[in-house]
Amino acid sequence: MSGERPFSLLAMQLTHLSLSNYRNIEHSRVDFGSRFNLFHGSNGQGKTNFLEAIFFLGTVKSFRHARQAEIISWGKQAATLSCAVIDDTMRHDLAITIEAHGKQLAVDGKSSARLVDYCSVLSVVAFSPEELVMVNGSPDQRRRYLDRAIFSGDAGYLRLYHDYYRVLKQRNQLLRSRSYHAMDAWSEQLVETAVRLIMARDRYVAELAELFTGFYSLISGSDEVGRLCYHAHALEGRREPDDVREGMVLALARNSSAEKERCTTLVGPHRDDLVFLLNGKPIRQHGSQGQQKSFVLAMKMAEIEYLTRTQGTQPVLLLDDMTAELDSSRISHLLDYLVRKQMQVFITTTDPATVPLPDTIACSAFRVTAGRLQQ
Repeated sequence: MSGERPFSLLAMQLTHLSLSNYRNIEHSRVDFGSRFNLFHGSNGQGKTNFLEAIFFLGTVKSFRHARQAEIISWGKQAATLSCAVIDDTMRHDLAITIEAHGKQLAVDGKSSARLVDYCSVLSVVAFSPEELVMVNGSPDQRRRYLDRAIFSGDAGYLRLYHDYYRVLKQRNQLLRSRSYHAMDAWSEQLVETAVRLIMARDRYVAELAELFTGFYSLISGSDEVGRLCYHAHALEGRREPDDVREGMVLALARNSSAEKERCTTLVGPHRDDLVFLLNGKPIRQHGSQGQQKSFVLAMKMAEIEYLTRTQGTQPVLLLDDMTAELDSSRISHLLDYLVRKQMQVFITTTDPATVPLPDTIACSAFRVTAGRLQQ
């Protein structure tokens, strides 16, 4: 232990979680260990619900992309979630009440009017089976991941996102109704909001890509070169805001006739993509399933490193059904990395034996049966 810094200086930590009427969990209170926390049990018992609740407390969203009404237990009016978060010297209590058509947020017992204030308390990264299809899935899936990842490190990004999509919705309504008299004004707003969103995404991907390449080499154990690129019609080699603005204006002009014909906006951040390259070629066409899984895993490791550098504290990590999706070699590489990082980790699995942690590492294990916990 000589020379090591205390854990409280290295990572964010959840001390406990309380849930009521959350999916199949009627009432539950669980106290967590500071390192690894393992939820195990048969499929369909509610293991993932505990991880989803932690993610919801940190981001006010579900990593399953569930609607709020789906989260509330059947026949109940509301679900409640709460937890305590500690870091270097501070403790904060988070609480959410979820109703079918709304939610109430509280920090330290006080209602939080601004989402950006609430979401700055708990930093959390999730790795779930749904994200493994991202590499060869739709651009929409990759944009959704990208926006969520940026928001995890910058709660203010949500404002940029909503500003753009509010303008986009109005412009599309004009195209559908063929009300072109107001189009120029809304196109100007679209360009301005698009530039801010594109620049934020491009900056994030550039920083993540540098970390990603190293982690991919580590996981794959080969000399293959993995790269991440943000593809935007308005970029095309441009990097300065004025140049990106010009690119967006030119793209809109080129697509003006097609937009009027199809009654929708055809260029902008809502059409951009996150591109994955392996040795310079798109991995979705040229990569094996194992290589694609390594890409997603390397992205998560890069995301953790990015948050650690930018926020000065390590995030909480959620690994849902990891052992069912990754082979033993990738699991070993990931666990070695996490042991060195000394961060708090939550894992779900059907079999604890498939999570080969060193005997010297503290691990709190919880068996889940029909939404109930047994330690």
